[in-house]
Amino acid sequence: MARARDPLGETITRSWWRRWGGRLPQRWRSGGPAVVAGRGLLLLTGLLVVLTAPLLGLPPDGWLVLLALGAAGLGLLAAGTAVPWARLPPRAPLAFPLLQMIGLAVLGATTEEAAGAYVPLFVLSFVYCGVFLPQRTAYWLLPAAVPLYLLTSEPVTPQVAVRTVVVACVWVLVSELLAVGARRQRLAAELLVRDARTDPLTTIGNRRDLEDRMTLLAPGDTVVVCDLDHFKQVNDSRGHAFGDQVLREFGAVLAAGLRRGDYAARFGGEEFVLLLHGSGNAVAVDVVARLRQTWAEQGGATTFSAGCATLDEVTSAHQALVAADAALYAAKHAGRDCTRSAESADGWGPRVGATEQS
Repeated sequence: MARARDPLGETITRSWWRRWGGRLPQRWRSGGPAVVAGRGLLLLTGLLVVLTAPLLGLPPDGWLVLLALGAAGLGLLAAGTAVPWARLPPRAPLAFPLLQMIGLAVLGATTEEAAGAYVPLFVLSFVYCGVFLPQRTAYWLLPAAVPLYLLTSEPVTPQVAVRTVVVACVWVLVSELLAVGARRQRLAAELLVRDARTDPLTTIGNRRDLEDRMTLLAPGDTVVVCDLDHFKQVNDSRGHAFGDQVLREFGAVLAAGLRRGDYAARFGGEEFVLLLHGSGNAVAVDVVARLRQTWAEQGGATTFSAGCATLDEVTSAHQALVAADAALYAAKHAGRDCTRSAESADGWGPRVGATEQS
């Protein structure tokens, strides 16, 4: 399964920040969950500072510093929308908490009234690292956070030094606890996604996953529908437990015998669907022939029939599936244990072709 656009980068982040981020312009929502949340971190910090700064009684010089920091932050955020974040290392968004702490340190160091007022906001940077960045990112941030924290607070005294050590430990602890919780939620989300898209008996894709995969098909891709011959007789004569074992073994043959990039799913009952990328009917028939040979060599309890149809510029994936299903029934009528190919007539409805592979 693909990472699902990072099921947790997307699963754990479908809450408050995503609803808030949906109000931002499209370019500011680019870059992935960690980048969007990083922009939110800077904007939230700036908003809190602007709303509370009047309470500090800043002098005119202090307001000039605040205005300059705000303009620089917005400029950097705007420039960041052009950065190819997807090509950068996973910890690249660490730039956002660094910018936040640098801005707070500059404000505290240049404006006496603001010294120490905004140091609690440093914890937001470590919360961000724990939720959105890989584990142990807090240790990467800590060497910069400690001197910046001291710069924005009161003059260093033994009490301040002890407080800094305690605060640094709390930062790391909070970040790592959040990172562990996020990782567990990510694994749980990936398991749920996998279970929702996997057939529990054969462990290949299920119908829901197949429908999503079919939306990605393009002209030149081929849909193949396979059906085990006389499967009801197998169930009736040898029991459903044996029938289930046959389905498991057939699913394993499909999963192991397909080319890289191809896909197999259980469509329902004893019917399976294969998606062969860029194959064309002739190649698809050869692929199915190899699968049939492997299945026979492994002593398959019954044979299987197959029908295939290739997409073109006027044939949709659904139409190809309909055509392949019609070709499957043509193979059944031709005596089973064979493959028939089909094409769409004028983009609608199946027309069974004459190609046959026994």
